[in-house]
Amino acid sequence: MNIGFISLGCAKNQVDTEIMMGLVKNSEHKVVNNIDKADLVVVNTCGFINEAKEEAIDTIIDMGRLKENGSLRYIIAAGCLAQRYGDELMSELPELDGITGIGTYHGILELIDKIVKGERPSQLSIPPETFIEKGERVLSTPPGSAYLKITEGCNNHCAYCAIPLIRGQLRSADQIDLVKEAKSLAKRGIKELVILGQDTAMYGKDLEVKCDLPNVLKDLSRVEGIEWIRLMYLHPAHINEQIIDIIAQENKIIPYLDIPVQHASAKVLKRMNRGHDLDYLNSLMHKLRTSIQGLVLRTTVMTGFPGESKDDFQILLDFVKDSKFDWLGCFAYSPEEDTPAALFENQIPDEIKEMRMNQILRIQKKITRQKNISRLEQIQKILITGQKSRNLYTGRGYFQAPDVDGITIVKTQKKLVKGEFAEVKLKGIRLYDMIGEIVE
Repeated sequence: MNIGFISLGCAKNQVDTEIMMGLVKNSEHKVVNNIDKADLVVVNTCGFINEAKEEAIDTIIDMGRLKENGSLRYIIAAGCLAQRYGDELMSELPELDGITGIGTYHGILELIDKIVKGERPSQLSIPPETFIEKGERVLSTPPGSAYLKITEGCNNHCAYCAIPLIRGQLRSADQIDLVKEAKSLAKRGIKELVILGQDTAMYGKDLEVKCDLPNVLKDLSRVEGIEWIRLMYLHPAHINEQIIDIIAQENKIIPYLDIPVQHASAKVLKRMNRGHDLDYLNSLMHKLRTSIQGLVLRTTVMTGFPGESKDDFQILLDFVKDSKFDWLGCFAYSPEEDTPAALFENQIPDEIKEMRMNQILRIQKKITRQKNISRLEQIQKILITGQKSRNLYTGRGYFQAPDVDGITIVKTQKKLVKGEFAEVKLKGIRLYDMIGEIVE
């Protein structure tokens, strides 16, 4: 049977999709990239914010239309939305033939067998207590780059976030397993490891064996063939001297950090249960920038958290202006059921949330443009990831994370190899992207 996959939401979800694809690939079934050719589709859903939930439900309904046309026979929902609203989804969406959660997707083949036999199974359980997100993966990332998930779940319990309710408590992967996976990926031609987790700075805190993020990064840096190690999702309150030192010392750990700060007002940060204040953030940013040469910073902020006053928003606005992050994502607060913040008084009207979000994004657009202008005439090592035409390729510099940042468009008369590095002189900018030419 031909089985297609649609992965929604974050890169961490994409890793789970790749594991399911690996299980299908090693069975009697076949993984197909074209949904139109699939007999069964697995929709790996996101359930983080309302917009993501709507996208997941819309995707399932769209797949239901393919079923009506006779080109598709079965639909499975997996991932966060399925984990959280399993029974409700099954009753509200007759298009679905089965669901599997974040702790049970390794049983995808058994689920498929039951569906083919005429059952409508619900394969759910509470989140596991140990790290199970491992197994042979079918990589869905562009050539040369792969995600490496080092933690699952989260112990932070931020007031707005449902992830601990959906994904469970922090559980770290075994360090030996991570090094084995990195070596396996390197043998498959991977040059860049993108390190993932809900809070990668907390890696190892749950393990009985003494292990932490600097230790695992040191071991990963020794893997032959891996040239870039990119760190994502570092909670600012958990970045310590040892983490900063290893990034500064190890050449393979690129000076790019994704540190979601969420806000800058001490009052809002306290209500969010973030575990730090503005003084700490300013001190951390100064320490990082003085310790790590060529540092590129990405962050995420939120507008319209309950009780966010005009003064609170102004503090956030000033912080964004002063900090000059290379890249910034901004979201309007979305109340999640069963989280403390959903019950807070002084909920902000949607139009004010959106207005504040757009104000932040307008300011950041100018900052990012200036950051890109400052890179003009530099020669950068670019990982070639795609080809647009005979003389036009796409790639990323160390200053560009996959999917969330801009790309580098490379002009050349030479034939370049996807998944390999090229020396490129940056000559122009286009919105968030850089344009460069191969160094002869």
